[in-house]
Amino acid sequence: MSKELRFPNINSIIISGRLTRDVELRYLPNGTPVAKLSIAFNRNYQKNGEWQQETGYIDVVVWSKRGEQCAEYLHKGSPVLVEGYLRTHSYVDKNEQNRKVTEIIGGKVSFLEKESYDSTSKDEFQPADKTSNKNISQPVADVTDDDVPF
Repeated sequence: MSKELRFPNINSIIISGRLTRDVELRYLPNGTPVAKLSIAFNRNYQKNGEWQQETGYIDVVVWSKRGEQCAEYLHKGSPVLVEGYLRTHSYVDKNEQNRKVTEIIGGKVSFLEKESYDSTSKDEFQPADKTSNKNISQPVADVTDDDVPF
């Protein structure tokens, strides 16, 4: 008799990298903004006593206001830290071939390049008093399952 395995259902990812191209921003028919980021990330590992570096690429989807902010402040080469979850979906392309896509749904996106949001005046990225706070505060947009239209 086999026992049922009990383990938590965890789908969480934190990844940092640089954008490989400018952010693609589009709007759904209901007006909801959706941004697509493509990031490159590195993994360092040791093989036969020598350090190696492997580069990977993945797309990130960011919804709503944070998606608009990504399109406004990020550009090709911008460093980012993304927190979210993995989603895989399938589709049939124009050549009738089945395709599978794995992407990150970004719940939080941190802009790691100070210049991308520090150079604007009187916006939400600026601290209220520069003399009392040397850190730049960043808004964080949490995306819930209710925000995803599918």
